[in-house]
Amino acid sequence: MSNLKLKLKKIDPVKYALIVGLMMALMSFIMIGFVTLLGSVFGAASNEFGAFASIMGGGILALIFVPVLYFILGFIMGLIGTMVLNFILNKTGGLDLDFEKNGVDISRIGEE
Repeated sequence: MSNLKLKLKKIDPVKYALIVGLMMALMSFIMIGFVTLLGSVFGAASNEFGAFASIMGGGILALIFVPVLYFILGFIMGLIGTMVLNFILNKTGGLDLDFEKNGVDISRIGEE
């Protein structure tokens, strides 16, 4: 097997920021959904947070707004982080990446 050397010179900041934002939104949706489910199970046994939970819609508002907030923050931080990375890659001449070639032509990557 031969090694294939590639050099990473630039990453599209908006596309990467979109990916980071969507990942954070999805992860927060899953976490808040899990917390809401557990909160409703344990909240039925304990009436300690009953009034606050009803004001907050029993976690439904958090299930809607937290993923939106995480998407916005993830997008902004992903955009800034990628712009800084691209600046550093430009100043240092890129990042060398070594791939092992195992029978797949580089022009066919991404095809089905």
